[in-house]
Amino acid sequence: MSEKISISIDGKEIAAEAGANLLQVARDNGIDIPGLCYHRRITPTGACRLCVVKVEGQRGLLMSCTLQVAEGMVVTAFDRELQESRRHTVDYLLAEHNDHDDGTYHDELRILASEYDLLDPAQRKVPNIFRSIGYRVDDTSPVLTYDASKCIKCFRCIKGCDEIQGKNVLSFSERGIVSHIIAGFDIWSESECDGCGECIQLCPTGAIVEKPHRETIKLDQIEKRVKTTCPYCGVGCQIELLVQDGMIVRANGVEGVSPNDGRLCVKGRFGSDYVANRDRLKSPLIKRNGKFEEASWEEALALIASKFSDIKENHGRNALAGYASAKCTNEDNYIFQKFIRIAFGNNNIDYCTRLCHASTVVAMLRSIGDGAGSNSIEDFALTDCLFVTGNNIIETHPVTATYVKQGRAKGMKIIVCDPKWTPLVKYADIWLQPKLGTDVALLNGMIRQIIKDGNTDTNFISERIKGGMEAFEELKELVEKYTPQIVEHITTVPSDIMIRASRMYAEASTAMIATGMGLSQQVTGTHNVFSLINMMLVAGQIGREHCGINPPRGQNNVQGATDVGCSPVNYPGYIPVGDSDNRRRMAALWNVPYEELDAEPGLSTVEIMHAAHRGEVKGLYIMGENPMVTDPDTNHTREALEKLDFLVVQDIFETETTPYADVILPASSYAEKDGTFVNSDRRVLRVRKAVEMPGEAREDWRIIAEIAARMGYSLGSYSDAGEIFDELAQAVPMMRGISWKRIDHQGIQWPCHDPGHPGTSTLFLGKFNTPDGKAVLNPVDYTEQTEKPTAEYPFMLNSGRILYQYHSSTMSRRNKALNDFANEAYVLMNLVDADRLGLRDGDRVRLSNSRGELETILRESTEVAVGELFMPWHFSEAMVNNLTRAELDPYSRIAPFKLSACMVEKV
Repeated sequence: MSEKISISIDGKEIAAEAGANLLQVARDNGIDIPGLCYHRRITPTGACRLCVVKVEGQRGLLMSCTLQVAEGMVVTAFDRELQESRRHTVDYLLAEHNDHDDGTYHDELRILASEYDLLDPAQRKVPNIFRSIGYRVDDTSPVLTYDASKCIKCFRCIKGCDEIQGKNVLSFSERGIVSHIIAGFDIWSESECDGCGECIQLCPTGAIVEKPHRETIKLDQIEKRVKTTCPYCGVGCQIELLVQDGMIVRANGVEGVSPNDGRLCVKGRFGSDYVANRDRLKSPLIKRNGKFEEASWEEALALIASKFSDIKENHGRNALAGYASAKCTNEDNYIFQKFIRIAFGNNNIDYCTRLCHASTVVAMLRSIGDGAGSNSIEDFALTDCLFVTGNNIIETHPVTATYVKQGRAKGMKIIVCDPKWTPLVKYADIWLQPKLGTDVALLNGMIRQIIKDGNTDTNFISERIKGGMEAFEELKELVEKYTPQIVEHITTVPSDIMIRASRMYAEASTAMIATGMGLSQQVTGTHNVFSLINMMLVAGQIGREHCGINPPRGQNNVQGATDVGCSPVNYPGYIPVGDSDNRRRMAALWNVPYEELDAEPGLSTVEIMHAAHRGEVKGLYIMGENPMVTDPDTNHTREALEKLDFLVVQDIFETETTPYADVILPASSYAEKDGTFVNSDRRVLRVRKAVEMPGEAREDWRIIAEIAARMGYSLGSYSDAGEIFDELAQAVPMMRGISWKRIDHQGIQWPCHDPGHPGTSTLFLGKFNTPDGKAVLNPVDYTEQTEKPTAEYPFMLNSGRILYQYHSSTMSRRNKALNDFANEAYVLMNLVDADRLGLRDGDRVRLSNSRGELETILRESTEVAVGELFMPWHFSEAMVNNLTRAELDPYSRIAPFKLSACMVEKV
């Protein structure tokens, strides 16, 4: 904290931090000095010259945005001379400006023109000449329009693109009065602009405006502005939804709160149109004679309760199972897991985390006692070294990536470890490109090198690792055979680059790891993460500020859904189902007999499908999941769903899974209910209702409670989501100090054990969350993948996300703005392979293996290695999971989505 000093502005004594920006200090203290180029989130420019002040002892008029406060500073912010100067400046700005206001944007210049009586051209001294200049309009972007006739050349957009988003796409072209903003080399649509809209939010005059709802939105007709949490990835960006005529017409980033401080990505800003899509489910549907027919809620709920009860009575409680959802709120998921455990009477509950981060969670729980990220998102700008493995962070977590790029600009070292080129490689010091499936060998080699170089933290090992140096010696012995030459042979990573990366990570004063599904979605996924954690522990790069391991979550509430108990092996708070003391505690909280809570672990996501395929699971309740797109081996999944006696799908749209349902229930989107999400840095965040649900749709938790009641079980008496949160906070020990009221303004990071606790920004500072408080080394050897290229299937297929889409058809593909950027499946193939096969960019190709096939468009690329392919899996018309297999990691029970042998041929 900087020292406090005292200054005076217009006779008002103000306490401020030494060195703070004078303009910001004035505004923070209610003195609204005009200014158009300054913004709190970017460096001062001094371009508009409106924030002029007088400072005692200094000559002339000074721009307050360029001044730092100092002890005893005496400032005049308003007097006749200053106001005349400002009026003259506004007059000149208006002379070059198209001041037509269509009422769709917040025009800061127009507000100043009104304050200085310059709205009427007759009051102006400088004639308006903008029509004679021939300003350009660039309308080529899918999401925005730039009109140079409204631009005052304030630099906000340029600096926002560079300093906040880290993209540096925008700049000025030409000089003088005809200068204007360009993207890239000239045309917006031909630039690297990814549509995040930071420039729109920062523009003070409407020179850059969004395209969606351009003909509809009128600021004077906005009914309400609702602060809520973005429904896409796990960053948990705070957004403000503008509602007009019952529809969301705009989303802005909320400034001044974590984790995003106003930043958004293209999905957060332009991805909410799906909420009002005409294809939304509006009433319950029951399948009769092979066709879905509309039904009343009473009829649908009665049928579901009857069928589930019959299955339980005739086939036993283990014949029922449920899929929860990372897209639903904590309150929805808490009630869902409570329903499964009380009404179904088992622990057969899981959701998409089993398909994403399960390996990471299992390894982290065993090694350090917690499966959540150890740092705050803001720490990605503050650490000295960042090791990113298996995570395309710029596309999958774009706002977290803005902090990474800020750190890079300050000198942070970045190591990217990924078989596929990702955009972060452009910012990286080192790119490790291992062959698919060889992560353990690479990481063991790095551990060996860290030991050889003497870069281990022996004090940390002795004091904070179980078994101390003895455990370390065991690991040292195992990794000794992973010489740089052996590692290069296995992984193809040049030995000198591996050595450099090892030293860069271990020798950094602070270092953080960001890991992802590239590491976890393998049959060796848990071993991959064990090796990664071993490297972190021997280097002592955890247990301090800006050090640790972080698995950014792919969906908005992956973290929260598991926190509140949507797991076949854990109750809320990660307490094992076999813990009898905890079951007694939960039985008392839920007011049910202790004996009725099953102590046996349930089936995981893929195991549920296997059991359904064998005829053991006969009834399935799916809330907000789409296994026909997300589960491995699509043909096997289809057969499993067809074998069920009864399937209920609860969603906001018909999906690729709903055709197999017996009943479809219309649910609520994120914008139609209150609740909470937990983001990737353990921050519990409010979700608020902005619009009404369509037709007869209902909130998920209310539907679940109604089914339970009709089955003869009470899940509790709740009037709203806040009451559910109060209960789940008691069920989840690390949330016990968080209340609905406490997170009204800003989220709180768990663990937070009592109402006076501020939350925890960094985990493991004093001890690990293991029984004895010490971390555990888990030495593991490299083993070859069970599926390898063959003469028949010579390629290894990798899969993942892209920036503009999100999972399947439920959300992102129902937004025109996102589809305009990317709405076609493709496969990346190395140019060498394409040439060898006689294939060219744009050819339609068929990928196939023993499990299935798909057709897509070929893109020749240097982003993938020879013999490897990459496909995004968002597109149901080219389902990647037709080719993946349902083999499981023995520890995490995750499927190997990243490694599928296949052949490619031209259609």
